[in-house]
Amino acid sequence: MANALLIGAIVAAVIGLLNIGLPLFLAEYFPVQLLWKQRNGKPTVRTASYAGRTALVTGANGAYGSRAATMFAQHGVSTLVLVDVFDCGKVKEKIETDLKAAGKAVPTILVWQIDMMTFEGCRKLAEHAKTLKSIDHALLTAGILAFNRRDSPEGWETSIQVNFLSTALIALLLIPHLKASPSNPNPPVLTFVTSFGIYPSSFTMGLPKSGSYLRRLSTSRDGMEQGHQYGRSKGALLYFARELATRVDGVTVTNADPGSAWTPLTNPNQSKLIPRLIMNISARDPIYGAATLVNGASAPASANGAIIHDFDEAGYPPFMNRTSGRVAQKRVWEEARAEFEAKVPEVSAVYALLEKK
Repeated sequence: MANALLIGAIVAAVIGLLNIGLPLFLAEYFPVQLLWKQRNGKPTVRTASYAGRTALVTGANGAYGSRAATMFAQHGVSTLVLVDVFDCGKVKEKIETDLKAAGKAVPTILVWQIDMMTFEGCRKLAEHAKTLKSIDHALLTAGILAFNRRDSPEGWETSIQVNFLSTALIALLLIPHLKASPSNPNPPVLTFVTSFGIYPSSFTMGLPKSGSYLRRLSTSRDGMEQGHQYGRSKGALLYFARELATRVDGVTVTNADPGSAWTPLTNPNQSKLIPRLIMNISARDPIYGAATLVNGASAPASANGAIIHDFDEAGYPPFMNRTSGRVAQKRVWEEARAEFEAKVPEVSAVYALLEKK
């Protein structure tokens, strides 16, 4: 009898721990409800017309970027800027051909190439941006998924370089050129792409006891540790974006999560058991993710600092809302600023502008 009571107590305790602990664990590292909702979501572009406006899309050769650029064009954007490390000439041709076939107006389409492995490449993009009269929507989709560790010419692991540092620098350098067209009733929008990958990578994003936080995030070895680099780089970018949103005036800063899809970027995960299982749970047609990105880049001023999932705003990952997360956010901001001002002197004028708020 005593043994039966003991066993019953143990079973009850285990069930209790699972009922309490499992939801907490999933919320922290694997928000399955969020993934399932995205898998079944089918968002469409909310804005009826972008007539008279200018949209700039980085990563415009990618699965999401090319589709998002096409959506802007299909909804009447007047000037479309396609930016990528590769030549976007074929994307431009397809957009023009499809619009002509549908009897729709063809926008002015500019094709710019960029080297996101270097800060000089980011500077050149900003120089091009000076030629535009306005930028209503800046959608920064460019990114990499690096399964093997390499360092950029700037001395950073390539995921941290491209997905965080170069993307953040582009955003800063574009801020002086983000201006709404006369036909746009809302402030210009600057949109970063965020990812579910932040959640499982979060346990590797603790602050070091000493030394640079960004250098710690940039340190990785091939294997499981390198596998977290995409999430870590997106986590750093989300910290940066949330801080930027509190400092910039006249620009709406959003983070859009397109969800999961099998694309040329993610296809290497087909050979990896756990990533493949996660993708199979959550993957959907990339056209829906692209619509989410366009909606994120078209958000009203009230969405400043928000994370956009399909049509809805979502909360930040739990670890970011803790005191330690707020400290980490300041470290990301300050260390990135020191790196940028040391290598790209003209960015100091942008920081001075942000400090006026």
